[in-house]
Amino acid sequence: MSAPPTRTQSAGKLRALATLADDDGRFTMIAVDQRPPIFAALARHGDRDPSQVRYDEVAAVKGALVEVLSPHATAVLIDPVWTHPHHLLAIPGRVGLLSTLEDYGFDLVGGERRSRAIEGWSVTSIRRSGAMGVKLLAWHRPDLSAATLAHQDAFVEAVGRACREHDLAFVLELLTYPLPGEDAGSAAYARERPARVLGSLRRFADPRFEVDLMKLEFPAELTRADGFHAGALDGVAREAVTDLDEVRASLRALDEASPVPWVLLSAGVGPREFALAVELAMEAGASGILAGRAVWYDALAAYPDLHALRERLRRRSVPYLRQLRAIVEGGVPWQRHRRYGGAPAVADASETWYRGYGA
Repeated sequence: MSAPPTRTQSAGKLRALATLADDDGRFTMIAVDQRPPIFAALARHGDRDPSQVRYDEVAAVKGALVEVLSPHATAVLIDPVWTHPHHLLAIPGRVGLLSTLEDYGFDLVGGERRSRAIEGWSVTSIRRSGAMGVKLLAWHRPDLSAATLAHQDAFVEAVGRACREHDLAFVLELLTYPLPGEDAGSAAYARERPARVLGSLRRFADPRFEVDLMKLEFPAELTRADGFHAGALDGVAREAVTDLDEVRASLRALDEASPVPWVLLSAGVGPREFALAVELAMEAGASGILAGRAVWYDALAAYPDLHALRERLRRRSVPYLRQLRAIVEGGVPWQRHRRYGGAPAVADASETWYRGYGA
């Protein structure tokens, strides 16, 4: 049986969570660590293959995203290849900093995805880089082979252990995916999504993974929910496979299963759908968002005109991010999650605390 949660935490991790959130304890974090989606968007200019997009192009676009959006977020998630070395100082000092650890590539074994770290990048590197947290994406679904499950377990567990050793906040992102022969756009796949999302969370809720903040996908497809399936969110009619009562029940189950505060990711859905998803997630107990494409992807259509791209970010993305931040105000502050019970405290606090800290 899992050990009961405690309200104490290391000083470094507590400070990291406080810095990533706003003063009330809610997270409105922007992600600019995406790689393949940006490669694909820029490749449309010149009708190129994504592999033909140059390093400097990606770095310039990520710089625009950081420059315009980070002042309006509580924290920003960046990558160490195109963003960190060029645009670190574009992030205001009051804004928290997360760094991504996983490679955008993964090893495919029988159609199953096995995550790996960016070559040459580590939790130690992230500690030295100035970030206060590590974000790790683990591809997962409960019905994978024992070998793949063991690989993903070991990978996540090692990162959690390293984050504890370096006193960095560990943000774990869980994403499900289709196996060969499955159609991710089908009604059948959508019906299985709630169970897969919840099953993955339950596996990594084990204390041995030492996660501090969960980054979770929405446990349903709102475009297939009764009342929205006719195209209310994106103009595309689909077969309904659920309703809002079932969606809310899935979100409550997600909140109950998370041993730590959690935030919602956007997974590339449209702005209208994501805004509704955020509202429902906050009602269920989420503490905020860590979102990317729903906020800024539309602006990439202005590329290669970087000036127009920035203007599009200012006119569309910034107001939308402010809208999301207002919705997030209805969420649960991370300090009030049952992990902390409204009273987080530094572990082992005493008059001799400083002597053993970090030992």
